[in-house]
Amino acid sequence: MMKRLITTIFSFFLFFSNSLFAANFNYGTEYAAKSELAHLSLINALDQVGDRIYGVGVHGIIIYSDDDGETWTQAESVPTQNTLTDISCSSEQLCWATGHDATILHSNDSGKNWNVQYIDIDFDAPLLSIHMYDDNNGVAIGAFALSLRTSNGGINWDYLFLTDDEFQPHLNYVYGDGLTWRKSSKNEGYAVGELGKYYVSDDQGLNWLEVDTGYFGSFWSGVKVDNGQSLLLGMSGNLTLATLVDVDLDANADKEIYVACYESGLFRDECKMYVFDNLFIGTKNSLTNAIVLDDGRIAISGNGGAISIVDLHRNRDIQTCVRADRLSNTSIIQLSNDEFLLAGEKGVRKHSMNECLNNFTNKESNSQDSYYTISLD
Repeated sequence: MMKRLITTIFSFFLFFSNSLFAANFNYGTEYAAKSELAHLSLINALDQVGDRIYGVGVHGIIIYSDDDGETWTQAESVPTQNTLTDISCSSEQLCWATGHDATILHSNDSGKNWNVQYIDIDFDAPLLSIHMYDDNNGVAIGAFALSLRTSNGGINWDYLFLTDDEFQPHLNYVYGDGLTWRKSSKNEGYAVGELGKYYVSDDQGLNWLEVDTGYFGSFWSGVKVDNGQSLLLGMSGNLTLATLVDVDLDANADKEIYVACYESGLFRDECKMYVFDNLFIGTKNSLTNAIVLDDGRIAISGNGGAISIVDLHRNRDIQTCVRADRLSNTSIIQLSNDEFLLAGEKGVRKHSMNECLNNFTNKESNSQDSYYTISLD
């Protein structure tokens, strides 16, 4: 009995000692927690430039991988313990990240070391998203309509009035055109937020057009899918396809046209017209992030284990896997034709749509993966 007790005490001591070596929470230092298991913490956003994948999350954690997420390295120096919400890299060397207390961090050495470019502790709310057009120009947005813009790489972040709505809706996500070969991609900007609002800029975020979509929930994210067209990610499995139309050429009698006009600035008196198509992924999981795949389809991450593939042109369907782990996913990156890297609850993990479908249809499998196909026609 005594031998068993000694063994138990020794095992507990060994486990506790290893835990101490595995994590350093840097209490009182205002620097990010360090842990060998940082890639298993809540990761809120991913970005990829070249072969390097970056991730940001709780406790100021920033990680990066050069082998498609097989192994991860944690940043050496991050001067905040705030939860980080988004990351945008204009090159493999230059990256920016947003976080709570309206924090903006910057790295000029490929994510190894970071410094604070902007913080407002009194604001006591997060910046939720950032998009850098290039090494100098970028926009950061967040809670209570906070919006900032830089034209000098973050040396200065100045207030940007993206919306004058007195309700001060949360601005949840800002993005550009990920396909840089398009001539328009250099200057276009888009943002989404509360109250079903969709915001459009043609000049790298200097001026913004606020567009009502007819949707009254929150949009969490969006992605440009074609010229004049974005897919907006909403609550409870709802998607909105926003399409810019020429009212003289593209007017469709059975669709309502939404008109929005600039009221001041460079685009005075210019108006844009949109139609919005409401789609549904087949399950009521809120949607968090989207990317355009190499073949033109769109991959979407969601809460509760949801991953969707939207095909707007060939098969015209939405295929959704609800993973057996039911973990909420915050971000998605394509690794190969059917391999994806997910981030969210419990860190990063790989995903295959084919594997999910096989688990669902194989009568010899006891997996709890689920699979749904919804026709767009």
